[in-house]
Amino acid sequence: MHARRVDLHTHTTSSDGALQSAELVAAALERGLTTIAVTDHDTVAGILPSLAAAHGTTLTVLAGVELSAQLDGRQFHLLGYGIDPASPGLLSALHDLAERRTERARAMVEKLAGEGAPISWDAVAAIGRGAVGRPHIAQALVQAGYAANVSDAFARFIGDGCPAYIPSSILTPAQVVEIVQAAGGQVALAHPLRRSKPLPLGEILPRLKREGISGLEVYHSEHDAAAVAMLRETALREAMWWSGGSDFHGPSKPNVELGGVGVPPEVLDQGPFR
Repeated sequence: MHARRVDLHTHTTSSDGALQSAELVAAALERGLTTIAVTDHDTVAGILPSLAAAHGTTLTVLAGVELSAQLDGRQFHLLGYGIDPASPGLLSALHDLAERRTERARAMVEKLAGEGAPISWDAVAAIGRGAVGRPHIAQALVQAGYAANVSDAFARFIGDGCPAYIPSSILTPAQVVEIVQAAGGQVALAHPLRRSKPLPLGEILPRLKREGISGLEVYHSEHDAAAVAMLRETALREAMWWSGGSDFHGPSKPNVELGGVGVPPEVLDQGPFR
């Protein structure tokens, strides 16, 4: 029996990834992965095409979703696993989120015109392929020559507190849990100790657990060995299931490789993956 190779945090063009579902599946097979989870932001549109592309291959595709949440003004991401991607309640909630996200993105594009960086909504929508967010606005700014790269676009125009930034209307952790649990799934806190934006875990984890968060993403491209050890210990101490993955988006994140995080295969023996 071949060793299991796992990546439970990947994105497709259904949100802000660079690869279509079939391309992601092909890349996973090329890298010798045996299980991936498709965890697009605010949508499950990439799951059924990924399942279809993987049918008859050695790759298992799991259904997931990544949602933003806010607690006391602090924003973070939550991962839902074990969901039914056809759940009517889930699809309705995600549709509402998509509409709000589009309204916010349109308003930011309007603000950019007043900041001397006019870009067309059609250009942004074409990049986003229907699920538009700040990364797509950033790419449009780069294409139009107003920013050197995506990081520059965030730093000068659309990052938190920048001239064209508009706060998002974000769910509470309890609302995310309600949406995911109604679709049969469970929720984990995503990349809590990434280098670029570590969370004060001791402060927020007890509250998140009370809200129904039951898992922790331990392995991640921005978690070093010390972070992984601390999170594994935390998950064990707090009786939480754990997860892990690369957070693969494609060439836009050149240091993040599909399957590049050594997630132990026993991850599949616990929590929503069983």
